[in-house]
Amino acid sequence: MAATGDKYQQVLDAHLQINPKSWSELQARGVDEATPLALDFEFTAPGEAEIRALMRHLRTTTDYEFKGGARNEADGGQRWLLLGTTSPMRLTLDALNAWVTQMTESGRDHGPAVFDGWGAQIPETKAAARERTRSKLPKPFGRKR
Repeated sequence: MAATGDKYQQVLDAHLQINPKSWSELQARGVDEATPLALDFEFTAPGEAEIRALMRHLRTTTDYEFKGGARNEADGGQRWLLLGTTSPMRLTLDALNAWVTQMTESGRDHGPAVFDGWGAQIPETKAAARERTRSKLPKPFGRKR
């Protein structure tokens, strides 16, 4: 079983290594600790039973929206997935790392399933909304110089 534990630790380490860059990118897009973010996430598992077990666990421990199923692969096999979205939450880098750790452990302990990653649904900032509105306004009338 040590090999399986090592696999999940490697996955977690990879996520924790990239999270600072991802958090920095979110901040560059106007996200801060006060911005509520919904995170999309994905798990893969060896089969339907594992996906169903993880779904049961997430259903009792979170308020996330998710669905599971199989995707047909080009080689004729199937890839079992759980795709979901969190409710909006406020994050810091530390909170993001804690959430990724929790999700990785949930996959390991209640699937097993591998936590493949996350993405953020970035809400439009007020500045971006103003700029978008401004770009749609007609050019002012006046004399050409």
